Parts: sequence; C-alpha cells; structure tokens
Amino acid sequence: MAIFAMSDVHLSLSIPDKSMSVFGPSWENYIERIREGWTSVVGEDDTVLVSGDISWATKIIEADRDFEFLSSLPGRKLLSRGNHDYWWTTISKMDSYFAERNYGNIEIVRTNVVEAEGCLISGTRGWMMPNDNDFKEQDRKIYDRELERLRLCFTEMDKADRGRTMKRIIMLHYPPITRFEHPTEFTEIIKAGGADICVYGHLHGRAHDKVYREEVFEKCKYLCTASDYLRFKPVRIV
Repeated sequence: MAIFAMSDVHLSLSIPDKSMSVFGPSWENYIERIREGWTSVVGEDDTVLVSGDISWATKIIEADRDFEFLSSLPGRKLLSRGNHDYWWTTISKMDSYFAERNYGNIEIVRTNVVEAEGCLISGTRGWMMPNDNDFKEQDRKIYDRELERLRLCFTEMDKADRGRTMKRIIMLHYPPITRFEHPTEFTEIIKAGGADICVYGHLHGRAHDKVYREEVFEKCKYLCTASDYLRFKPVRIV
C-alpha cells in the first residue's frame, strides 16, 4: 500500500473538443497514456492524490464519462480543485453524485482531512502569486482567501492528529514555490503547519522550467505532479 500523486489529467471524454492534444505532441493520446502509466504502478490498495484540473466539463453531470474513467483505474482517488475544474460544486453535492454512481473510490479534499497510509492529507486550490504578470487587483481577494483556506487545512490537521504526530501532506493546484520565487506566503504557512510533503500541478510545457528542482525547502518536500511533467505516470510519494 502506497500513496501516489498525479494532477492535471484534464480528462475530456465528456467534451472531446477540449482535448489537450492541441497543445502538441507531448499530449498526443494522453488519456490512454494516463491509463497505461497509472495501471503500471498503482494497485487497488494504493491512494492517488489528484490535485486539480481533473475534467474539462463545466457541470458535474456533464463529467460522468471522465469520472467513470477515473473510477475504473486502480486505487483510492483523492481529488482537490484546479483552476479549470468548472464542474466543482459543494462537497455535499459532489459526495452525493459519486455515491449515486457508485464511484466509491473517489473522494473530495477541500480543507477537510483524509487519512491514508498513516498520513493526514488536506488541501486547497492555491492561487497565482502577487508578482505574477497576470495578477490583477481582483486576484487579491482570491489569493487571501486561499491563504486562509491553507491555514484551515492545518487547523483541521491539528484536530485530526490527536497527538499521533502523523506525516502531513498538502495538496495544492497552483505552485506555492518556484525556482524563481521562494519563500512565499504559502510556504510560510506550510512551514508553520509542519507539512512534510506538498504536491502541486498547474505547470505545463515551457512552464516546467519554473519547477523548484531542489524539492526540499524548509523541511517540506515540494513535488510538481502535473501529468505531462510526470510523463503521465503517477509518482510514489509515500
């Protein structure tokens, strides 16, 4: 039993015209490559963290083929939100949807805490950094809200730990650290919260140059798990 991670699967079985194949040969036949890479390493007793950009559908009811595909893959899947997950809705609606369709191996992570393999797992979406060229005045509210949600993740972890000193894993979609920018307000919260591992995605193609290559920063291991960065094969993190 192990914990793996791979984000940004960008499934488009429900909306074929949104296929990532338009982004060049590195994404060619990517859904089948995801299946092959996933099944080559993940077993039924394993857990996989999928931190955002899961389906191109705009409503959860429209994403059924994508979740059917995801559910068919081995392992327990923990999903958190990405910037393209327009289908995302309330936790109660998502839980009801997965239960109605018997997708019992899919669970939502959104500042709540899930236990797997002796680890506490929580997460939120994150956001772009204030010195990003695309950061606008209206982004400040979202940015500050995501900082508060990250703090809440650790508050909930403290409650769940009950003195067991369990390993802590944070799921983010946006990178909380890059090779050009560290520390950040996100890494400060992660440090204060005692996270051991942080997985993130969002970076594709040439943006892979931004990945923090040293991995460990202030005792936390930061891993980019975008599917194309991993060549569509989940990486084992625990």
